[in-house]
Amino acid sequence: MNNKKTYFFIGINGIGMSGLAEMLASKGHRVLGSDSSKSLRVDHFNSCGINVFKDHNKDNIQQSDWVIVVSSAIKDTNCELVSAKELGCQIIKRGELLAQIIQEFENSIAVVGTHGKTTTSSLLLQIFSEWVEPSYFVGGHLSGRSHAKLTDSDWFITELDESDGSFLYTSPSQAIITNIEHDHVDFYKEKDDLISAFYEFIEKAINQNGCAVINLDDPISEKLYKKLTNKDKVITFSIESSNAQIQADSIDYNWNGTSFNLVINNNKVDTVITPLFGKHNVYNALSAIAIAIHNQVPLKHILKGLNKFKGVKRRLELKYKANDIMLYDDYAHHPTEVISTLEGLYKSFSQHRIITIFQPHRYTRLTNLFDSFASSFSRSDKICILPVFAAGESAEGQMSSQDLVNKINKNGDNAIHFNSFNDVISGIKNELKPKDIILVMGAGSITQISKDLIPVIKNAGTTN
Repeated sequence: MNNKKTYFFIGINGIGMSGLAEMLASKGHRVLGSDSSKSLRVDHFNSCGINVFKDHNKDNIQQSDWVIVVSSAIKDTNCELVSAKELGCQIIKRGELLAQIIQEFENSIAVVGTHGKTTTSSLLLQIFSEWVEPSYFVGGHLSGRSHAKLTDSDWFITELDESDGSFLYTSPSQAIITNIEHDHVDFYKEKDDLISAFYEFIEKAINQNGCAVINLDDPISEKLYKKLTNKDKVITFSIESSNAQIQADSIDYNWNGTSFNLVINNNKVDTVITPLFGKHNVYNALSAIAIAIHNQVPLKHILKGLNKFKGVKRRLELKYKANDIMLYDDYAHHPTEVISTLEGLYKSFSQHRIITIFQPHRYTRLTNLFDSFASSFSRSDKICILPVFAAGESAEGQMSSQDLVNKINKNGDNAIHFNSFNDVISGIKNELKPKDIILVMGAGSITQISKDLIPVIKNAGTTN
């Protein structure tokens, strides 16, 4: 990729696309893009030397020698994509482009899995940054640094997207598999299709004289581990199993995070302290520790990195606190993630009331995982459900938010359906009290409600 080219990103504002665009621009390539999103960060892109268009238009594609970058979200009918094909431009998927960038590095670590990719890759980045200054690509907005960067290091840390199979474009020298669950049913019609894809990915990593880090407490991951022939190239981690090489013991969940004893090959080596909440983040930390130890990162750097970690935006992010009321924002949009997030809050704040505001993401996900969603909110004292964020899907023949509310209440929990953000705010503002936690949760537009909740929390308990 040393030959300078012109790249055009269709849908440049997305977290994955923008990171790649910024990396290419930093290498001296000419980069352009378009996006119809109202949140298009024009000034930010301009500061990176990237020219962006505020809408899709076929005339934006001007030369046949341009490389057109698309994500799986871009439909074949997109006018710019149609124009690019007519001109004979090279068209490349986002995952293929990332794979090309990764190939240029001697040491690459890829984090894959259904849940925890962004937090784990960010933890890994923080740990390695105490030792070297790696290049990286992370699928979330980080506190205190950009989410993608190229450096002079031989190391590249990245998360990979399994949702559309694009992670198979990449052959990293090392891999972390956080967990495996049948999500993205629009792409993986059967669970076996997903399992086969992960097996292929793991085999590629360990057969290239690399290694893979696998969670023995995750049922599908454990089954895959048993099938692998080169187990000596696999590092295992666990909370429950004494057979794992990397373990956590004596876990303490408290108001400012989590601590645990780090056990390696059944020997306690030190105490880990991290500002993250929940059992799922203990797993994330263990996987990052495992790969760091494999690469002989000094333990003092590992412990310091975990302790300093500032978190990822929208991963149980504390947005505001006043009048002993806390507002958290989280990206959880799958039942397992909902359970893990709520369990993490409950364990650290067991004396608090949790009010969850949830926006289901995609009708197909809600319908296919309906029963699991309905039973995933038991740690929440009050559950406010908003209409489904459709992401372009049709509601016909699918489960609705009202259906979810009915099933949650049938299970004995307390859910209410609200038609809009304003209705939710009106519904809870007069009942807020000290030791309440408001948890905003979902992958759609739900995060926007946070700014309107802040003045409500600020004025809680006052009379107008």
